[in-house]
Amino acid sequence: MHIFLHQFADNAAFNLRRLLCAALLACSVMTGCARYVDKPIDAHASSLLAPLDPQQISADTKAHPSTLLPVLDIDPTGPWNDMQIGLIAVLTNPGLKAARAQGGIAEAQVFAAGLLPDLQIGISADHPDSVGVVNAYGISAGFDIAALLLHSATRAKAKAAAAEVQKNIAWQEWTVANQARLLARRLPFLQQQQALATDAENTAQNLLGLTTQNVDAGNAKLDDLALRRVALLDTTERAHTLARDIETTRLSLNQTLGATPEQRLPFAAKSIARDFSTLDANSLFETARSERLDLRALRDGYQSQQAETRHAILAQYPMPVLTLNRARDTTPIYSKGASVALTLPLWNRNRGAIAVAEATREQLRIEYESRLHETRAEIATQLTELQRIATQSELLRQQLQQMQPEIQALNNAVQRGDVALVTYETARAAHLDKQIAALALAQAAAEGEVTLELTVGVLLWQ
Repeated sequence: MHIFLHQFADNAAFNLRRLLCAALLACSVMTGCARYVDKPIDAHASSLLAPLDPQQISADTKAHPSTLLPVLDIDPTGPWNDMQIGLIAVLTNPGLKAARAQGGIAEAQVFAAGLLPDLQIGISADHPDSVGVVNAYGISAGFDIAALLLHSATRAKAKAAAAEVQKNIAWQEWTVANQARLLARRLPFLQQQQALATDAENTAQNLLGLTTQNVDAGNAKLDDLALRRVALLDTTERAHTLARDIETTRLSLNQTLGATPEQRLPFAAKSIARDFSTLDANSLFETARSERLDLRALRDGYQSQQAETRHAILAQYPMPVLTLNRARDTTPIYSKGASVALTLPLWNRNRGAIAVAEATREQLRIEYESRLHETRAEIATQLTELQRIATQSELLRQQLQQMQPEIQALNNAVQRGDVALVTYETARAAHLDKQIAALALAQAAAEGEVTLELTVGVLLWQ
């Protein structure tokens, strides 16, 4: 390069612009440059908004099994239980796809943090107007020593930050999967309750008709008729509310899975009665403390901030920039040398960055402790609620067992003409109300089981 510049400077047609162009051309030849490719945002809009393809879902779950849920075969024709639906949600939820793209950014940041700074080359030239002198030139090469000295801390910070991002993404996947499971469990219970509510509405309609006849015959009061009419309004409203809840749940589940609103997927979630009395809140909390992905992400975030604090403290010391140079003036006299540039730590000393880094580290520590307290409280509350539901469900089950033969006996008596139909219909309406209440408790238990697993961070039953 020195011989090239010397010959170039002796040339009378020497031109600074051509020299710089040549240098830039040499750099572009020596290094492989990235090339821009345009990617329109709506290029695949039609495929993104298309209905879910069960065949493709089945293939994707086999090719990309989730690390959070057990490996399951998914029949494209269905029906799908809640665990299969949770697995599908991990793969197809649009929000999770966007979150996984953030994971790619974090990995790119780790890659960027591992790169060393490029060598800085400086070229200068002067063409004198006087006679008897020669063209002058200068060439220098500089390297930022500070970036090399801080490289380890920078890379450690980026790796911990990437680990935090990946665990946060995994926690989002866990959350979405269990939200889908919860909705899948809710749907069949609502459908069963709606069937009973419709039956109760018909019974209330029959009671209203019978009471109207009795009032006309002088065997009942107008107060009784008003009560029957209110009961019919209540049962009708309950049936309509359950119908709305069913459609809302179905649409929410479709949204979670990334399906179109009108798509009817083969859901068939089933629930098994669990014994919650054997669970211990303290043991579940210890499991959550070690396994919950958001808590692990917070620990990684704290480690990243530890590295950031170390980086800020190291940056307070003078970091040199080393430059080597070679030059010729117009006389011509050749020279070569080196220079070191330092920032004197007199006033700034990077104290602002250190203060921010330490304050951020303390904030992350407090946030982690707060999340632990919140997790412990949530587990205790949910477990207590599940145990309460189990107790209440058992009492209701016993009441239903007692009512069943009584209802049957009343029905037989009505057939014989020994009991008025209105008496049987009144008892039957009460029995239907108890059945709906039992289904509501079973739904609460099934959903609470999923919520407890979500809070603990692992599957408690497989």
